[in-house]
Amino acid sequence: MLTVTDRKRLEDRRDIAVRDLAELAEQVESGEIDDDTAAGLRANYQAELDDVAARLDALPPEVAPPSSPGEARTPDAGAPPPRSTRRAVIGSVLVIAALSVAIFLAAGDIDPEPATTDPAAAGELPVDPNSVTNEQLEAVVAQNPDINAMRLALADRYFDEEDYGPALDHYLFVVENNPTPAEEGRALSRIGWMAYITGQPETAERYLQTSLTADPTNAETKLFLGFVLLYGLEDAEAAIPWLEEVAQAPNVPPGILAQVETALDDARSGGG
Repeated sequence: MLTVTDRKRLEDRRDIAVRDLAELAEQVESGEIDDDTAAGLRANYQAELDDVAARLDALPPEVAPPSSPGEARTPDAGAPPPRSTRRAVIGSVLVIAALSVAIFLAAGDIDPEPATTDPAAAGELPVDPNSVTNEQLEAVVAQNPDINAMRLALADRYFDEEDYGPALDHYLFVVENNPTPAEEGRALSRIGWMAYITGQPETAERYLQTSLTADPTNAETKLFLGFVLLYGLEDAEAAIPWLEEVAQAPNVPPGILAQVETALDDARSGGG
């Protein structure tokens, strides 16, 4: 059963989707977005709104008390973008460049050590995430909201499936749920990568840098950052140290190493 907090998060998602649709209409009217792009964005926003509305309608009255409007929070200086900005990361998921797809598929091979984010082997999780469906894992996460490792397993599954809406929701929850450094670093890294592949390299860099502040050992973040700096921000000089660190790491899978070496060649020749 969903809690009042869960309902508030659904209401936040609903309000953001409504606002996104309104802003999209304004952008189309002003000529900022062409009709074809707008159609894809509108479908994403509407699907999000329909999904959240269905979940809210399904809540029984006893767990759905009226929620009073709250004041918007002012983000701390240097913190990741506020929730409304971060939620917009998934809004422009339309086309992913071939290079981005290749990096995305390879990155899963250099995830942080499982022990840092998945204590299932130690018996700390109520179920083995690999033994249940997404729907079953959602139910377990809802019943155990404070177990970040379980939520990360679910978010990672959505991320791997390129189902970025629910992935983002769960990663954001982890970031705000007293995470360990490894948990925070992983969630921020994945949010950053989603920002990059949806055409927001500046936002991506902020998340990735914040991820490394939380967990300087996260190899995945270093890989992502190197590619974002080189191909997203066209800052070859800044990208080289990160790519070199990944290339020199032990046990880098050949597929990733080949991509990193190609990127290093691009960077050393002046850019991507």
